[in-house]
Amino acid sequence: MQHGLLSSLLLSLSLFWMPQIALAKEVPADTVQQWLQDQQVESKVSELLDYALRDKTNELKFSLERLALPQQEVVRYVLLDKLEKNQVILTPRMALFVESQIKQTPAYQVVEKGDGYEFTVPAFNYPAIASRLIKRWKQDQSTLEFILLAEQGKLDLQTWLSGSTHQVQLRESLLLKELDSLSPEALDRLVNQLVDKPITTWLPSSAVVVRFAQVSERPDVYHLLWRMKADHNSQAELTRLASMGDEQALQQVMAAALNPSLKEQAIQALASKHPLSQDVKQFLITRMALPDDAVLVAKELSKQGHEGWLQEVLSGGYPVKRHLIAQALK
Repeated sequence: MQHGLLSSLLLSLSLFWMPQIALAKEVPADTVQQWLQDQQVESKVSELLDYALRDKTNELKFSLERLALPQQEVVRYVLLDKLEKNQVILTPRMALFVESQIKQTPAYQVVEKGDGYEFTVPAFNYPAIASRLIKRWKQDQSTLEFILLAEQGKLDLQTWLSGSTHQVQLRESLLLKELDSLSPEALDRLVNQLVDKPITTWLPSSAVVVRFAQVSERPDVYHLLWRMKADHNSQAELTRLASMGDEQALQQVMAAALNPSLKEQAIQALASKHPLSQDVKQFLITRMALPDDAVLVAKELSKQGHEGWLQEVLSGGYPVKRHLIAQALK
């Protein structure tokens, strides 16, 4: 008896929570295409799109709700599709309207068939489009907030980049994308927050520090980056700098060599330059004066075809580890 009662209860609950799409009317796919190409639909969408662009949401909702099915369903779908494809910036009122469309239940469905399977999907999946539009709108709002706070000098970087893992990831992603859109003054204020804090107090991720270094081009940010634990972000930035080849970039490649984990990559990059600048030569000479680096530098220079200059160094009275260099050249 109890088992039968439980079964009845579960059945009732399943019917109650059954997705409403199951109640949608099934229509052929070619009928859907005919509806989409209807001239009256196109005309009505143009009218409603004009309301949307002028932020007249009351008129928009009234006109949409007056339409009978299936026209209302098709117009709703095409309107939201145009808002998405045209990347229309939503006002707060329009965002509320679009968000309300997520809760609407599609009235029609089509059957999709494949190799051994068959399932039904909404014929006009406007809730999915509305969800994407709202997601983009929220991202736009977050971007605007970030830029305004930074420009007004009200963005505390440490606080802003704190919170749940998900929130920090979202904000880091936003910062990486939008940092170069800030004014020089706003950028400098944020950079100062970064470099003025003791490295043991707080540091954002290496990806954030790399982006600050790239956009600001400030040596003190690069100095901070090279002091951090090396990872794929700092390695990629070192590769980028080495490929640029200008004097400012090479100065940072030389600075990166002070990080033990980046030393070999930096020296390889410097040794690959043809010709070697005077600054690079002087830097490599200082490294060849160190027992731990002399062999590495000499081998890389030899590999890159700089044996002639190495011989000049050996015979020129420079304070280098000659015996180690000589061994590397054998």
